Amino acid sequence: MASNGLKTIAGIFEGNVFRIPDYQRGYSWTEKQLDDFWEDLENLSDNRMHYMGVLTLEKVEKEICSKTEQWEDDRWLAEGKGYKPFYIVDGQQRLTTIIILIQTIIEKLKDNEELNYTSKEEILKKYIFQTKDKGEGISKTFIFGYEKDNPSYEFLKTKIFNSFSTANQEIETLYTANLEFAKDFFQKKIKKLSFEDIEVLFKKVTQSLKFNVYEIEEDLDVFMAFETMNNRGKNLSNLELMKNRLMYLSTIFKSDQYGKDSLRKNINDVWKIIYEYLGKNKADPLDDDDFLKNHWIMYFNYSRETANEYINFLLGKHFTVKNLLQDKISMGDIQEYITSMQNSVKIWYHIHNANNSEYENEIKKWLIKLMNLNFGAFAPLIMAILYRIDSLKQDEVVDILKTMERYIFLIFIISRRPSNVGNSKFYGFAKKFYLNFSIPHPLAVGSPAW
Repeated sequence: MASNGLKTIAGIFEGNVFRIPDYQRGYSWTEKQLDDFWEDLENLSDNRMHYMGVLTLEKVEKEICSKTEQWEDDRWLAEGKGYKPFYIVDGQQRLTTIIILIQTIIEKLKDNEELNYTSKEEILKKYIFQTKDKGEGISKTFIFGYEKDNPSYEFLKTKIFNSFSTANQEIETLYTANLEFAKDFFQKKIKKLSFEDIEVLFKKVTQSLKFNVYEIEEDLDVFMAFETMNNRGKNLSNLELMKNRLMYLSTIFKSDQYGKDSLRKNINDVWKIIYEYLGKNKADPLDDDDFLKNHWIMYFNYSRETANEYINFLLGKHFTVKNLLQDKISMGDIQEYITSMQNSVKIWYHIHNANNSEYENEIKKWLIKLMNLNFGAFAPLIMAILYRIDSLKQDEVVDILKTMERYIFLIFIISRRPSNVGNSKFYGFAKKFYLNFSIPHPLAVGSPAW
């Protein structure tokens, strides 16, 4: 592939293999972005081109491809057939969408049918997978996908591409839910299309959509490039930016490569768990930035200086290269932080889905009552209390939850006071409780502090 230039999807997939690297977020497009994309296709005249924006790629060097475990299943295609491996730095949302649509179109074809004089087998080989076992499909290398440790990798293979995988652990996240929604969206769109309409659609997708393909310079830091790039129609969330920043910092510590690789793997593993739990309730997934903010309140000192003080603190003041170079943050600090994130997200999920928790029935009951009353001001404190629940008696936890419910009812519902009344104090309690789980008993009923 030439370094730069306008290319169609057919050209982009000519002799290339693409992987979404571990610092990237997963598939985040929802109905709004899919509707816009479909409308673009519908309005595109047969002989016109549609500009899809920049596709930024990082070439994977031969020594990385030949030695890295992440590429072991794909190595034969690069070394034996001359395919060029690339990481996708920017443009993965659009490219993933297009591949899901192509797969959906393929599923509409009978084995002996052709689209624009191209057989179903040829389309599969070019866009979806190739096999090295004489077409039996036992050993497949997918042309497009995630790095192999990403839960979305297995989901894409099994649920989107309909391939069996012994490595599939059936982990579902917010991102896998989006992948599934996208496929369902396209299946509904093309269900009633005639064969001729599908031929036109396939031609538009593969020959009329053009990307400005750009190979990133070797000396350009891909982590910083990713952090400053926006994907069409869907900006990065703060939680996604947070992951990228931590992974970037893990690469520049003055440590042996094993230690840095271990920290990077741990960050990846924690974020898998975070997105698994945020998306566990498919009917009501949890907001990723809401979790990040409430964890920040519990873990760090709360401040109300600006509307987005939490992310200004995390990315602008604390987890910075400057602090790393001045030895103000260590690898241990990052490990401690992500461990807290991992444990907290499970609690955050159970706070919002108490019936799915293993808490005692009385605790579940009062968590549900607080959920129904909108407990926003108490959310970080509840998370801190449940984080330390093994050090408390059930009656103590229930008393605290009861007092919160009484406060919400009297102050917010009866007195109709603003919803942020007292929250600074409660946020302060959250950190104190998280650190040493011994706060003065302003949580006792009738305390003057309340």
